[in-house]
Amino acid sequence: MRLQTAFAGILCLFFFASCTKNEDVTLIRLDQQLFSGKSAENVRGFLNQHPDVAQLYFNANEAGNDTALIRELTDRINNPALNELYQQTEAEFGDMADLKTQLAEAFTKIKKNFPDFRSPKIATLVTGFAGPDIVVSDSLIIIGIDYFAGPKAKYRPRGPEFPQYILRRYQKEYIAPAIIFALSDKYNATNRTDQTMLADMVYFGKSYVFTKTMLPEVADSLIIGYSDKQLTETFNAQDIIWGHFIDNQLLYQTNPAVKQRYLNERPFTAEIGPACPGAIGRWLGWRIVSMYFDKHNGVGISDLMHNANARQIFEESGYKGQTDE
Repeated sequence: MRLQTAFAGILCLFFFASCTKNEDVTLIRLDQQLFSGKSAENVRGFLNQHPDVAQLYFNANEAGNDTALIRELTDRINNPALNELYQQTEAEFGDMADLKTQLAEAFTKIKKNFPDFRSPKIATLVTGFAGPDIVVSDSLIIIGIDYFAGPKAKYRPRGPEFPQYILRRYQKEYIAPAIIFALSDKYNATNRTDQTMLADMVYFGKSYVFTKTMLPEVADSLIIGYSDKQLTETFNAQDIIWGHFIDNQLLYQTNPAVKQRYLNERPFTAEIGPACPGAIGRWLGWRIVSMYFDKHNGVGISDLMHNANARQIFEESGYKGQTDE
């Protein structure tokens, strides 16, 4: 019996990942709770039962006494179009077991590398696009799942703030990487006195490497939000992109207006060309940090995230626009 126990222990050492219990993930379908009752009193009870959600998502303290919010939510859940959207969302997401498993595995990896991590509670809402798509805090994550109902949904987010290149990302496959990317910020050390473009690029690069480390099976396109075609073309043209950054002395640029052109979301980076995606500086930061991380086998993800020296990471990456790994 002892021999069997010892042998099982050895197997567990060899197959550590399979023997490690995943973090528990609490996922609460608040959309189902909210739409199950149509009266103002039911809405009041819902808000009183979930004050953390009311505070984080609706920015409402003592929400059970907020008559304007109660009236607004009551109107929403009695709206026929919103009820149709809720039904479409239900059909798209089902029991959300896949997302829960995916996040449990990612949370387990975060916990292994950052022992102070505590798995946040996850809650879902259907808001009719009247609130944020995802809100992340250390203890609570709220997902407006109607945003992610997919391109076949009858109702989708509309307006100038939802151009096609952003709207394309509103599918359920993007939820987990968006959450893990947001959680990375807590562990992403920065030097606040370094206001260079390079520092911002490395910040984003570290967060992308963190996300990929915790979600290794997720496609890079889902992590950064580029299409597969954009990723391939950008990778193949990175000598041109890098040449633009060097020729225009962008790495140590501190002018906010200039930095925004290369770091903010845009349909494309006009300064480089119509085929160059927006936020190209973020992608370039990912290449730099990835090369640094790959070259330094003794540097773990915790070491990387705690390193606030962007210049050191860049210089030791050896990156010069090359496509070879």
